[in-house]
Order: sequence, then C-alpha cells, then structure tokens
Amino acid sequence: MESVLYITSNAIRVYAISIFITSFLGKSRLSPGMNRLIYLLYFLISTVGWLYWKSPTLNLFLNTLPLLGITLQYDSGWSKKIFSVIISCAVGMFVDWIAIAAFGDVQVIKSGFVQCNVILICAVLFRRYYKRKETCLFRSKYVWLLIFTSIGTGAIGVMTVDENSPYDYIIATILLLINLFTFYVYHLEQDRWSVQYRLKLIESSNEAYRNQLQIVNESQKKIRFLKHDLNHHIQKLKLLSEKENMQAIVQYLNEMEDAAVIKQEYVKTGNEDVDSLLNYELSLAAEFGTEVICDVNLPENLNISSFDMTIILGNLMDNAIEALRHSKRKQLKVNIRLHKGIIRIDLENTYDPVYRKKHDGREHGIGLLSVENTLQKYHGKLDSHTEENRYYTTVVFYNSLDE
Repeated sequence: MESVLYITSNAIRVYAISIFITSFLGKSRLSPGMNRLIYLLYFLISTVGWLYWKSPTLNLFLNTLPLLGITLQYDSGWSKKIFSVIISCAVGMFVDWIAIAAFGDVQVIKSGFVQCNVILICAVLFRRYYKRKETCLFRSKYVWLLIFTSIGTGAIGVMTVDENSPYDYIIATILLLINLFTFYVYHLEQDRWSVQYRLKLIESSNEAYRNQLQIVNESQKKIRFLKHDLNHHIQKLKLLSEKENMQAIVQYLNEMEDAAVIKQEYVKTGNEDVDSLLNYELSLAAEFGTEVICDVNLPENLNISSFDMTIILGNLMDNAIEALRHSKRKQLKVNIRLHKGIIRIDLENTYDPVYRKKHDGREHGIGLLSVENTLQKYHGKLDSHTEENRYYTTVVFYNSLDE
C-alpha cells in the first residue's frame, strides 16, 4: 500500500514540477510528445531510486540532476534554469518536512501524498500568477546571489531538520518562507531589469529617429537654399549655353547636384523605422572610416512592430559596428530584402579575431540572444559564422506577427 501511495504521490509531484518549470522557463523546443516522454523518464528514475534504495541523499540527487537536464529543452539562460530547479526542489523539500514534523509518521504523510497535492496546488496557482509572454531576456547580476541563498537554505534544512524535534516544522516553515521571498525578489529584479532593457531600446530608437530628423532637416534646408538661388542658377546656365560651353554646364550641374544630395542618407526605402535606424548606424560606422556597401529593398509598411525591428536590426548593427571599431580593415555590407512574405537580413563585416577573443563577451551574447528571442514571434531564425577575418550574419523571419 505504501509503495502504491508513493508512486501515485510521485506522479503528482512530477506533474506539479512540469507545470512549475514550463510556467517559469516558457515553451519547450521539443514536441509535446517528446516533452511528456522526458518527464516520464524523470518520474521513473526518481520512483525506482526511492523504492529500491530509500536513501534521502540519493533521492535528492535523483530529483535535482535529471531535472536540470530537463531544463535543456527550454530557451532560457543557465542562471534561470538553475534557479527554477533549486526553488522547485526546495519548496517540495520544505513542504515535506513541515508535514512530517506536524503530523508524524502517518502513512499518507510518509508516502508524500498530502505534500505532493499541496505542491500541485501551489504549481497551479504559480502558473496562474506568473505565466506571461516575456519580450526580453533576464540577465541580472544578482541572480547567482539568489541561487546561493536558496542552496544555503536547503543545506541548513538538511543539517538541522533531521532529529524530528518539536521545532522541526518551525525551522522548515521559516526556510520555506525564505525561499518564497527569494523568488519574490527574483521576480522584482526581473521586472526592474526588463524596464531598464526597454528604456535602453527606446533610447536607441529615439536616437535613430533624431538622426533621421536631422537628415530630413538638412535636406529641406539645402532644397530651400537651392530654390532661393534657382533664378541665379538659371541665368548662369543660360549664359554658359549662349557660349556653348558644355563642359562648364556639366560641371555646374554637378555642383548643383552635390548641393542637393545628402551624402549621409544611405537608405531611403520610405520605411521610417528601417531608414532612421540604418542611417544612424551606418553614419556611425562611416565616422571611423568604414567602407559601407548597402542594398536595402523594403516596402514602406511592414507587419513588424517598431520595437521588435529595433531589437533585431539594432542589435545586429551594434555588434557589427563594435567589431569594425577594432578591425584594421573596415568594411560593412548590408543587404535586406522582402521576398514572398519573408524578410532576409544579411550582414558581412570585418573584425579582429584577437580582439574578439579577448573582449567579445556578455553584451554581444545578450544582443544575439535578444534577437533570437524576438525572432520567435515571427517564426524566424538567426545564423552566423566566420571566414578568415569576416563575420557573416543571416536573419530570416516572416513579415507577420505570431499571435
């Protein structure tokens, strides 16, 4: 009877953990069938380990290490995966200790049936409260502090809640509350980081629009000057034509063209988001002597939000320009096309392999992860590779939002 109750209890616990992990880490990359199979294997490993060996230490390892492996199917950072595993295991551990300390060796308690049902209720409530569609990746420097706090509470519990004293349930309750508070702090830190991340993107977008506005103002200013002096130019051209000086006429017309053309305007598709961002980024690259080769062909209107386009194109350009700053040969090729409902972005830039190995770290990686995270909404994909001293990046995604 005890074994049957334990197997039933463990099935409930694994189901509760699957709810918790999925709510916390998001949708699995694997198919639903493969996802269920992985959790079934986790259930079998933990069940067989307890029924045959009944060792609390071994049971702890059989519940944490395979669970950490399960998190590999989710698109999240390692800190978030580790945090989710520790918190889920810690909550289960402390609920179990509280129940045993409060009610003793009752069979339904020893089998974990009551505790696992409590954990399932907590998981369902957690999913209802926490589950949301994230638009950015969480990379706070305080995550590891919260992780070690949770590990520390587990270690304290293992060392203290072992004598079945009257104070066991008090200690376990306090440790449980510490872990719940740790998760709450994590949640607040994630929201804070998310706000800062969005503000940074908005600031970058505003800077791009300011640059585009400056280009437009400069263009209008030159056109006004040209219109004001148009009568003088006409008289000059008439005079040259009367003298039949074709070489002078051509030279004069070239000077008029130079006065009207805005050399900094690399892109002019009519799409304000793309034009402003690319003109801003490419003007930055040109400032330190980059040879810019740009071919962009997009319609005025796209089914991509301005915010998402800033994330995708802005991060790709930022990474390319940062690499160009430290490259001896500076060349940047940008090719963007819309074909049969699919947007394709190809970037090719030179870079210094030695500098990249020493300095290419956290910001570069976060930028690309942020791009990949945004591309998921448009069923997109990012590929990159290097050849000699050149870095190639290709992004393809549908011109429609995945609702």
